[in-house]
Parts: sequence; structure tokens; C-alpha cells
Amino acid sequence: MKRKGSVSEDVEFTFTPLVILELAKDTPEETTEWLIQKIKDGKHLSGAHLSIRPLEENSKVYVIGASWRRLLLGAESLGFVKEFQDGSMRVFTYNNREDYKHFTDDDSDFLTMTEKQYIIKRELENLRAVNETMVPGHPQAKLYPGKSIFRRLQTSGILIQLYPLHEPAELKKLSFIWYRQVKFSFQPLENHRLESSYQNHLVLKVLVFNFVNCFASLFYIAFILQDMKLLRQNLAALLITSQIINQFVESLFPYCLQKHRKKIIKQKLSISTEEKEPLTDQVKLEGKMDTFLGTFDDYLELFQQFGYVSLFSCVYPLAAILAVLNNITEVFSDALKMCRVFKRPFSQPGSDIGVWLLAFETMGVISVMTNCALIGMSPQVKSFFQGKSIELVLLIVGVEHVLLGLKFILAFAISDIPRDIRNKVARLEFESMEALKQKQMKEADESLKKEQQKDEMRKENQVKKI
Repeated sequence: MKRKGSVSEDVEFTFTPLVILELAKDTPEETTEWLIQKIKDGKHLSGAHLSIRPLEENSKVYVIGASWRRLLLGAESLGFVKEFQDGSMRVFTYNNREDYKHFTDDDSDFLTMTEKQYIIKRELENLRAVNETMVPGHPQAKLYPGKSIFRRLQTSGILIQLYPLHEPAELKKLSFIWYRQVKFSFQPLENHRLESSYQNHLVLKVLVFNFVNCFASLFYIAFILQDMKLLRQNLAALLITSQIINQFVESLFPYCLQKHRKKIIKQKLSISTEEKEPLTDQVKLEGKMDTFLGTFDDYLELFQQFGYVSLFSCVYPLAAILAVLNNITEVFSDALKMCRVFKRPFSQPGSDIGVWLLAFETMGVISVMTNCALIGMSPQVKSFFQGKSIELVLLIVGVEHVLLGLKFILAFAISDIPRDIRNKVARLEFESMEALKQKQMKEADESLKKEQQKDEMRKENQVKKI
């Protein structure tokens, strides 16, 4: 997005499409004009102050962009953290933009494409009804003051989809680097207040089911049949089979379908496979891609793999090597899936991985117990405790407690956040507090000056009266 004027101006700029908005084909013109105006209006008019253009004439597909100044103001309102000239990380402020590293009067590298698209997404989601009681042209779509307009448009079937565009040039670079280097249905009975709460409950239920489904047979073989050879064979078969099937189902098969679908669409649009498709055709191609449903399945796959490796590692140590090899190929297959198979998803900021961390830690604790039990059941260990089963049990329990204690000590001693990051965060919080104090002191000084001016004017009026 090369600007034609200075960064303080917000009138002339080269429009770069960042996000695609598609409305239903039967959307009335009254509704379309109202929504476009809301997106274009300034913030003082409760608009998003974004640029929107139709993809084609008489089309219900629109491309949305923003000026460089608008993106910078959006980065400030969302509290993006950027590197300062002295190397520290600070919350971005528009007035001090020249003091940040890599800042230029255009948007070359300062804001990433993901950040720009996230800014536009949040601005659209923050469009609120003010005086409107319904969506123009749709009397059944009621609006309430302060409620999200886009959420109502989605539930009313007016807004079909909203997705960010891929960057073909960047994807081409990524593809070169890759080659050079070696859904769950909605649960209507649950009505959680927050989306995070719903996701946590869903994860817990699915994890319990998958734990029983994937590992129940192995526990039966290990502790009921006590057949270590059969346990090793079943573990190897389950691990290898699941890895091959996951790679095929997650990436290879969808990629082949998407490639075939893309070829058909290109033939309909009369686009050569060698030439670069224009924006209109790129939007149509990406609009036909499947929607990325999130990282739930990826986390679940890693959870199952972690269970296969850790629960019975003393019986089948080769499982760790197979997992490493699978994860190396998984990096490339996930990149293929994200960039070539699905629509580009909007970024979702998060402070941690949520309930998945608890799931992996619980699996680690169970793994210590199962491996200690399997070692105690081995013939080599039993031969040292002939006729002394109580002593063997006490020894295994003691070793298990020692290992668990060591695990928790290491978890407590080793911080999840590196020291340099903690220092930068602490410095950022300190600078924010200092800035707030200075702002409050400045406001207090200004109010004091106003009071002094009022007193002086009052005295002057009294002198004049005398």
C-alpha cells in the first residue's frame, strides 16, 4: 500500500484489498447502501472509517481496505506492542510513531498483513447500532442500541462470509522455502456465557472420550492380560496407522480435491495456470475454499500422539522417534493445509493454550504412574523380589512419588516465560504506569490553571465593580 501523501493525511492512498465481505444475493439495495455507509463513516458518526469497494459491477462481494493512517490508529486502539528504537517493546502510540523501529511513511514492514486484517475485522465487529431499531430493508432483523451490527447480519443470513485474502506473492516465497527444505456440531443444551468457556467444556468432554477410545485397549492389554509383546505390537500399529491416516485425511486428500476444484474454476474463468490471476478471480477462487475450523483437531492429534509416546514409553521406545519424524512432516502438511486448502483465517490472540495445557500435564502425571507400574511388572524386576510383592509395590510407589515430586519441582523452577520477556513486560507495565501518572499530573495541572484563571477573572470583575 504505497501512499501518495504524508502519513498524517487520510484522503489519498493506493487501495489494497485486505478482507472480503460477501452479502446474500437477494440483499436489498437499501440494506447494502446502509451497510456500506456505516463502514465508510468516520468514528464520530459511529462508523468503521474503512474503504470498501464492490468486486465487480452489480456484485454482492466487496473488498475492504484501509488507509495507512487508519491502520495505525487501529493498532493503537488495539494495544499492539512494537519494538522501540532503544530495543524495548512498547505499546504503539500514533503520536510517537516515528520513535518505533522499522516505521516508515508507508506500511512496508511495520504492520504485518495479519495485523492489518485483524484490525479491519475488529473494526467491523465493533460496529454498533445507535439509533437504528432494525436493519434497513429487513424489518425482521431487529437492532438494539450498543449491540453488534455484524453479529445481527450473520444471524439474519444477510452476511454470508467474511474472510481475509491470501498474499499470492508471499505464498510463492513460502512454497519455495518449503521445497528447498527438507468439525464438531453445536450443542444446543449448553448456553455458556463466554466462547472460551464453551470451548473448554467441549475440549474436556472430547478428551475424556478420546482417552477411553484410544487407550482403553492398551490399558487392558498392559494391566489385565499383562502381555508386553502384544502391547508393543498394538501400540506400534495404532501409532503408525493413526499418523498415516491423519496425514492423508488432513492435508493430502483435501489438497487434491482443492486442486481439482481450482482447476475447474480456472477453466470456467478462462485463466491460464501459468499467468497470475487478477484480484476478481483470486477472490472467487479463495471464496470457494473451505473455511478453516480452528486448531482443535490439531491439538487433539498431538494429545493422542503424546499419549501413545508417553504412557507406554518403556515398552516401545521407538514410538518417540516415530513421533519426531511425523512432526517434521506435520509442519509442512499443516502449512500446505493452511495456505492452499482453506481460506485464510483471521488471527485469534490468546494468552495461552487454555485447557489443553491442563490436559497435557494430566497426561504427563498418568504417564509416570503407568511406566512405573509397567517396570514393576517386568520379569527382570520381579526376579529381585521373589515372594516379596509388598516390598515391590512399596518401591514402585516410592519411585513414582519421587519422580512426580521431581516433575513438579522442575515445573515450578523453570518459568514458562523467559527472563528477557519478563523483563520487557515489566518494563512495558512500568512505562505504561508512568505515562498514566504523567497524564493525570498534566490533567491536574490544567485543571489547576483553569481554577487560577477563574479566580483571576473573578478578582478582575470585582475590581471593575469597585
